[in-house]
Amino acid sequence: MFLVTTVVYAPDKSIRVAKKFFEVMAKPLPPFLKRLYTIGNSKIDLGVKVLIMYEVDDAKVTEGIIEITKQCVQFNDIEGFRYEIETMLPRQFHE
Repeated sequence: MFLVTTVVYAPDKSIRVAKKFFEVMAKPLPPFLKRLYTIGNSKIDLGVKVLIMYEVDDAKVTEGIIEITKQCVQFNDIEGFRYEIETMLPRQFHE
């Protein structure tokens, strides 16, 4: 199972978010949760959008969401910072 976190914030908050991001991401994740990708883009008028993809053991999805939420709430003091966590199923193609 995959968990995808979408984060959005204003461009003028980028330095605060970046500092906090490196602080938060320096802490190790539990063994059942693996960060795969962090990607983002920025549009001056719309803000910054970052997607973070995690892989989590199927039996630990709830615990994975809790762990990611613990990371995200550390940004709550940054005005305009918003996040959403979604579950995603892998797509399997068979020949």
